[in-house]
Amino acid sequence: MFSKFRLTFVVLFYVFSVIQASYSQGLLDLIGTLTGDPGKKVEVSYIEGDKESKNEILLIKIHGVISESEEESFMDVKKDIIESIKKDVKLALKRDKIKAILIEVNSPGGEVTTCDVIYHHLSKIKSEKKPIVCLIGTIGASGGYYIACAADRILAHPTSIIGSIGVLMQGLNMEKLASLIGIKDVTIKSERTPKKDILSPFREMTPEERSMLTKIIDSMYDRFLDIVEKARGLDRKALEKLADGSIFTSSQALEKKLIDQIGYREDAFEQAMELAKISSAKLVKRKVKKNVIELFSELAEMNSNLKYFLTMFEKYSNGKAGFNFSY
Repeated sequence: MFSKFRLTFVVLFYVFSVIQASYSQGLLDLIGTLTGDPGKKVEVSYIEGDKESKNEILLIKIHGVISESEEESFMDVKKDIIESIKKDVKLALKRDKIKAILIEVNSPGGEVTTCDVIYHHLSKIKSEKKPIVCLIGTIGASGGYYIACAADRILAHPTSIIGSIGVLMQGLNMEKLASLIGIKDVTIKSERTPKKDILSPFREMTPEERSMLTKIIDSMYDRFLDIVEKARGLDRKALEKLADGSIFTSSQALEKKLIDQIGYREDAFEQAMELAKISSAKLVKRKVKKNVIELFSELAEMNSNLKYFLTMFEKYSNGKAGFNFSY
């Protein structure tokens, strides 16, 4: 009986200590957000590496479909990727401790202009002689590879998918389907702007319109080739042969000189230190200042987790449940 009481006391003491610390930190973050954080300003947070080193390598992650669009609702905040990258670049340029940048890309691509703007901002870091190393994750294709070309060296995991160099524009033609189910398109346009509904799904595209769009796509494709040619030092004709939208394994991409090495984060970290000519460093990320909604959301999640734990602990104390271990 005594041992069970002691176990209960120890576990509860530990749990409430953790919860108290979490709530205290959450409240401090909230106060800092509302008041401007009167304490010492910390711009980065440690991830891994030599924690005692004065040298830093900044980690920038680019994951998912690349799009600038930002949708916000009261409890759902989505970040603007361009604004996030601009803040990372600003930090990299002004913070002397940051000696190199490690970009982790895991993306199938996205909007042409958004990818180009991100590439543009990352290129500013190179002008300040701070090297960039890119590590491709599951996939670095199309716009994802476009952004990777901002790096001095590109690495990829052994299982990465790379390439898909090209540009496309997609649409649907539902003219026959609409006719079958009785849907009639009503589009009003000036006679002086006959191409205004060029991508309408309710009519066939004219040869002139197709030619116009193809020229736009070709222009964007040529810029993509320019970026890859400059970054990888490839012969233009050789590049055009592999830049047909094909995707490659890491081994194939290495053979075609689209990447420099196959490896993992530690290998990319070593490459970054080598380019920066330093023997030790710690990997850090920009410390993101949470807004009020995000902080309240985290506090609510803490409260929810606490209730769940107490329920399970009550069952355990009464002998109604046990702890399970599984792989």
